[in-house]
Amino acid sequence: MYSIPASRNQVILNFRRIPWGIAAGVVLLAVALPRVMLLGGLPTTDEGAYLYYAQIMHASLIRGDGLPDTGPLMLYPMLLNWIFSLKGNAFIAFRVADMLVASLAGYVFFRVIEAECRNRTGGILIAAIFLFVLNQPIFIQSGFKNSIYAAYLPLLTALWLGLNAPDRADVRRWIGIGALLALTVLLRETFAPLAALGALTALLSRGWRALVRIIIGAAVTTLAVVGVVMLARGGTSALLDSYKEAGIIYNAVMNQRSELFFSAAVYVVRENIVILALASIGSISVIVDSVGGKSTRNLSRLVFWLLVTAIPLIEPASKIGFPYHFGVCLIGLAGITALGWRIVWGWDRAFLRGAAVVGMCASLLGAVVPRMEVLTYSWLQTREALAAFSSGGWPEEFTSRSNYLLAAQAIRQASLPGGTIAISGFMHALYPLTGHLPAAPELANLTSAVIQLKLSSSALRDVLLRCSPGVIMTTTRVEWPGAAEILTAVRETNLYEEFAEISSAGDRSYGTFGGLVLRLAKPAQSGHDCGHIEALR
Repeated sequence: MYSIPASRNQVILNFRRIPWGIAAGVVLLAVALPRVMLLGGLPTTDEGAYLYYAQIMHASLIRGDGLPDTGPLMLYPMLLNWIFSLKGNAFIAFRVADMLVASLAGYVFFRVIEAECRNRTGGILIAAIFLFVLNQPIFIQSGFKNSIYAAYLPLLTALWLGLNAPDRADVRRWIGIGALLALTVLLRETFAPLAALGALTALLSRGWRALVRIIIGAAVTTLAVVGVVMLARGGTSALLDSYKEAGIIYNAVMNQRSELFFSAAVYVVRENIVILALASIGSISVIVDSVGGKSTRNLSRLVFWLLVTAIPLIEPASKIGFPYHFGVCLIGLAGITALGWRIVWGWDRAFLRGAAVVGMCASLLGAVVPRMEVLTYSWLQTREALAAFSSGGWPEEFTSRSNYLLAAQAIRQASLPGGTIAISGFMHALYPLTGHLPAAPELANLTSAVIQLKLSSSALRDVLLRCSPGVIMTTTRVEWPGAAEILTAVRETNLYEEFAEISSAGDRSYGTFGGLVLRLAKPAQSGHDCGHIEALR
């Protein structure tokens, strides 16, 4: 984190903060409004995984068993698991909660941009553009997609504290920054390199004392949070195993990494030409100013923002690249744009200032107008979903539009009250959609299970004989290995009968996520050893 040096321009030196009401208004229009319009979107895969963890945490806590000793830390679902105690559509309720968190993060983002560009007009326009784009379906789908926006809140707060740190910042500020960086990583583990960048920047700009204090704040916070969670879970082995399992799973699709990375990157670039143009102009402004001026101080600031832009690419490059991974890069691109605006404004030339305002207004229109058609259509669907919210489900006519809803309907029909299920193909959304839980944590996703069993159908068959879920859904999702082995294993148990088929259909939401719904036909022969399955640990 670095402090802002004094500017040559008196206008910038006399900058006054934008009133909180204006900042809140920008956040309301750029963050909350588009998210409200997207609330009624059909169930999605990633949010389904987060809802699943919140669901099993809530169920375990209600039973008085503490947190379930399964899976990664999942701090964000843990903090929101109480939503399952409310009546209504859980997907929409979690999206509303995420909207509130994203709005708070958006407000801090606004203040970060304000601190970097040091100009009211630029701060409002740049924040509005980037916040609006960051909260579009390409990055959030219908809302509660992951913990990225929750992690933005402490990350951006730490950045804001660093940007505004006085020359003689007190100990509490740096310890607080360390605590915030730790919370960032606990909420989103893949943000660890960004947290490390913040600590390194503090070292280079403020010295060893600042770094040591940041490390102290981070260490104390990490130990406190992880210690409480581990006590509630009753151990650490399952937590460590979950990260090992994730590595095995991602390694199984290693041959697809490059293809997924570049296809997602091309899509994001094509959809965000305006954003890239603004950042490019900002970079050129910094370079021109540094070459023509006496100081190269702003070049180090440009390098910082370029690193903030580039570091998030580590995640999609190292596992599976999807468009939302690239959305994190927009934080750095916004910083570059704000820095460029500050420099142009510092040149104190009326023509350049006027051109900057006109160009930014045009960019705002270029970012908003093309996306309004999708948002308007989404709002029509949201109104129907909100009308059915109190029922706890979705409007009946939505079922035929989504393979998730079709599969959930079939599973509910095939299940006994209080029965257990097992899904495959990472279709975790079927747990909150049906209200059922897995027979064992290790069987929550049969695709993950069979990958860990080295794609052995006989090994998976033996596991299912020992622990037999009441209903199983296989998968036709072929980008993950193991679809054929799962079906073979289920059939070789001789315990299950086919109940329904969810066919693939390109005109349905997640239409490639098809498969067979099979129910237990011979319960007398099924096993009951559904504790932790050692073969999968």
